[in-house]
Amino acid sequence: MKEKLKEKLTLENILCIFIIACPILDMASFIFRNTFNIKFSPSTFIRPIIPIIVITIIFFKEKTKLKMLGVAFIYGIYAIIHLYLFNTLKTDSSYGGLANELQYITNYSFMILNLFIYIHVFKNKDTLKLKKSIFIAMIIYIISIFVAIITKTSSFTYEEVQIGYKGWFESGNSISAIFILGLFIVLNLIKEKKYKYWVIILTGLIGIYLTTLIGTRVGLFGFILVLFMYATAELLRAMFKKVQLNKNILIISLCAIVGIVIVVGIVGSSTLERRKNLQSMESTIIDTETSQESHITGDLLKLKNQIEEGKIQEDYMSKESQNAILKLYEYANNNNIKNTQNRVQQLVYNYYLVKEQGQPILMLFGNGYMANFYELILEMEIPAFLFNFGIIGFLLYFVPFLTIFIYCFYKGIKNIKNVSSEYIMLLAGLFCSFALAFLSGYTFFNSSTMMFIIVICTIILNLSNFEKDKE
Repeated sequence: MKEKLKEKLTLENILCIFIIACPILDMASFIFRNTFNIKFSPSTFIRPIIPIIVITIIFFKEKTKLKMLGVAFIYGIYAIIHLYLFNTLKTDSSYGGLANELQYITNYSFMILNLFIYIHVFKNKDTLKLKKSIFIAMIIYIISIFVAIITKTSSFTYEEVQIGYKGWFESGNSISAIFILGLFIVLNLIKEKKYKYWVIILTGLIGIYLTTLIGTRVGLFGFILVLFMYATAELLRAMFKKVQLNKNILIISLCAIVGIVIVVGIVGSSTLERRKNLQSMESTIIDTETSQESHITGDLLKLKNQIEEGKIQEDYMSKESQNAILKLYEYANNNNIKNTQNRVQQLVYNYYLVKEQGQPILMLFGNGYMANFYELILEMEIPAFLFNFGIIGFLLYFVPFLTIFIYCFYKGIKNIKNVSSEYIMLLAGLFCSFALAFLSGYTFFNSSTMMFIIVICTIILNLSNFEKDKE
């Protein structure tokens, strides 16, 4: 009995269980925060347990202890310096304090830790277990969401206007990203007879949800993109390997895309409803200076007016931040930015803030993610890595993923005749994660979304070993 238990409690199985637990931990987090009004849920403490146990085992088993300690030291020193700088920069207008900034540093550090663990444990091993784990996790996600909708206990994607449904989860965009990235992995199981019809059913349920119910552009356009990429991957595989194209897959994918467009046009979509809502909001904010629609949000417009009137003190907001807001206002007016384009406004402001600060140490270690006014927190994650966490933060947290993409892209081009459709899909999925992080945000920060990205990286690195396959 003990021997059988030892056989099952392998590091691979433990890491797969961790992935399957993601939706359960996400739901627990949401319920504790929104039902019991508790800021910290059990999932906050449970999530780090498995990575800590696994890295401890790896540390004592491997001979590279000094290298691991060296890397940990680099990340630790960066964190200390970054948090110190944040503490000197935060003002009364800052959206968060030291504990909030520490949460971001901790999440991103665990992200890199998990990336190392999964790549190390699954190196040169069969990754079918990982794909099955993602498959099971996605089933739990979609079933729980439909149960929440049917029982009328689902939260709204946009609470303020009660548009879209996101089940018992915190963020609609994060759920959209999880499903989109998961499909890049799971659709590759469609060629396995055992999973074929289950994958089709799961994809159909996810498609219905993402295109009509959730209300996010990530969901609607992302699902169409995944289907298009799957058809493209099959087409490219046939071209590269000079084999017959599976026309059924191509026809089904294209018909599904056309079907989505027709259904959305006839039945409607929460996403389109949200777009109409945003358009109606644009005309409600009037800039008294120009007597026209404002090009920045209402709260920012009030703040800008107070800055010009000299009512803002530096203990509430630094002079550099005030100047950056004034430059944002000027840029938004000159370029006809819509007041509902929050992410564009955030990006422009943060660009000007870095220029206004002009301090090399802040450019290296970051000026603090939560140090800004709440509407100016940079949701676009990749620019945030660079502006708010600095050049070093960008190198430590984002470049490892970028390096994997570039390496696997190079290996794919070099071995183009041997590239599988799965390889193309995973490469597209990794690139999609960058696009989501840039355009939508909170992709790498979200504890579950990051796990899906890590699984993509782990599988594609194993598949990139073309030389071994030839032996």
